[in-house]
Formats: sequence, structure tokens, C-alpha cells
Amino acid sequence: MSNTRTTVVPGLVLCTALALLTYVIHTLPFPPFTLDSGRHPVDAILLAIVLGMVVRNTLPIPEWLKPGIKYSVKKVLPLAIVLMGAKLNFFDVLRVSGQALVISILCVVTALALTMWLCRRTGVGQKLGILIGVGTAICGGTAIAVTAPVIEADDRDTAFAVTAITLYGLVSIVVFPLLGSVFDLSQFEFGVWAGVGIHATPQVMAAGFTYGIEAGEVAVIVKLVRVLLLAPLVVGLGLWYARQVRQHRAHVARETSWTTLFPPFIVGFLVVALANTLHLLPDFTLHLTDSLLWSAQELPVAMSTLSTKGAVFLVTIAMAGVGLGVNLRGLVQIGLKALYVGAFSTVVLAVFGLGLLYVLL
Repeated sequence: MSNTRTTVVPGLVLCTALALLTYVIHTLPFPPFTLDSGRHPVDAILLAIVLGMVVRNTLPIPEWLKPGIKYSVKKVLPLAIVLMGAKLNFFDVLRVSGQALVISILCVVTALALTMWLCRRTGVGQKLGILIGVGTAICGGTAIAVTAPVIEADDRDTAFAVTAITLYGLVSIVVFPLLGSVFDLSQFEFGVWAGVGIHATPQVMAAGFTYGIEAGEVAVIVKLVRVLLLAPLVVGLGLWYARQVRQHRAHVARETSWTTLFPPFIVGFLVVALANTLHLLPDFTLHLTDSLLWSAQELPVAMSTLSTKGAVFLVTIAMAGVGLGVNLRGLVQIGLKALYVGAFSTVVLAVFGLGLLYVLL
């Protein structure tokens, strides 16, 4: 084993330990971690960043841990993104409501465009603005984690974007059902609105099922449409950023690696997604015999589900690494402007989505 591989182990173990602790906290049997419905609205990704930041800003981080921490962000996260392709089925877009698809696309484009406009007006960094916009428009922390390496965003921007978006998503869990009652929305109407207006999937489910069973089921379907839009959006951002890099570096160097301009993990993501769409990812059954650890049984395994769960855990490890790299003083230096941008994006998405309900439904 090389010296490089040896040095990444301690830091990687630390990130993994924080990720495991995150899942313990994530499922604590009391609010806000667990609601009466049994759902867990506080995203594990946010908790991983928070735990990492707490460790980073209360304890000294030895130099021998830092290579592994960087490895968790630079190498583990791309692998997680590739595995995430297993949750994407391109045919699902054709099976959901056409109106829900139209509303989702319009909301995504509007939220992202207005967020970028406000960032230019307030002086918030372009990359941070993109992360906040994508997190608002698509699926919260997961979308931010996928987008960050594509545009080469630093850890500070990633951590701040996830924190801000998750905060407003949690507020939406309470506010959306209250406003739904005020506007006298039907179960179907509220489900569509929650599906297009709330950030992360657990938050969508919490708000939807709080309003009603039908609303929760509709919200999950509509949310699926938004998640499916992540792939084309990230590919588009990758091509856009590649062009920006090429134009910038043309003045300083003629040679630029294609892996810098268009990261290979995006190709891997699309390949795995295509394999899932074409049902090439196998399902199989494990035949277990009696042992000290388990009894004799047949255990069905779906490769797509296994890949998706593995991807989520790897993202959590990577986000722990992101948190371990963030100095709270750096977050303070970003200022309140970025928080205002996140609030603006959330309100725009909610208002625009509600308006489209009355126009298209």
C-alpha cells in the first residue's frame, strides 16, 4: 500500500464515524428528528455538516487527519454521485402527470434564474448563488452536493448553501400546511404545491402527509419529477462551466484536461441512470444459512435500491468532510446577503408554484 493511501485512512475513518453518528441522531425518537408519523424531517446531510463544523471549530484537527478529510470530499463524493444514477429512471417522467412536469420545469427555471439575478444585484458569489438556486429548485442538500464539484465550488460555499436551504426547508414543513388551510387547497392541489415548493424529499413528505394522506402521495410523485430534472440541469451546468473555464484559461494556457471541463462522474451518473432505465441493474436473492449472525433465510436484494442507499451514505461521509473543512469565521464573512438570497429563492418558488396551481390546474 502506498504512503498516500495509508495517510487517507485516519481522516476517512473520522468522516465515516461522524456519518454513522449522524444516522443515530437523525432517528432519535422525538421532534424534530422524528415526528408522530414516524418520519424524519431533519436531513442527515445537514447533520453531517453540522457535526463536522462542531468538531472543526471546537477541537484541533491534526495534520495527519487532513488528507483523509480531503479524500472524502474529492473522491468519495464523485463515487456517490455515480451510484445516485441508480435512482433515476428516464421513463418515469413520461408516466407522471404532464401538468406536474410543466409546473416543475417552470418553477425550477424561474427559481434558478431569479436567484442568480439577485446574487448579481447583492454581490453574493456566483458559485454560492448557483448552489442555493439548485438546492431550492431541485432537491435541497443532495442537489447541492451533486452540483458543487461540477462548478468547482469550495467547501465553505457548499456548507453554507446546504445549511441555508435546509433551514428554510424545515420552516416550510410548518408554514406550508398552515397556508394550505388558509387558501383552502384540496388534497391534490396541496400535494402538487408541496412537491414543487419544498426543498428536500423528507421535508416534502413531512409537510404532505401532515396535510393528508392523498396530499402526501401526490407530493412524493411531484417531488420525483423535480429530482429527475437534476440530471439535465447538472449536465447543462457542467457544459456551461466548461465553457467559462475554457474562455478564462484560453489566455493563460492552451491545454486544459477534458476531465476538468466535464467531470467523468457525470458520465458515470448518466451511464448508471441509463442502465437503471433499461432494467440492466439486476435483482437477486441471497440464500443465507444458519450462523451466529443470522438465521437461515432468503434475502431479496435490488441492486438499484442498494446503490441508492450506498450513495446516500457516501454523500453523508463526504458532507462530514465538508463540515470538517469549514471555519465558522469564514461563514460569518459571507454575510447575511446569502441568507437573504436563500429566503428569496424559497419565497419565489412557493409563490410562483402556488400561482401556477390556479393557472394550470
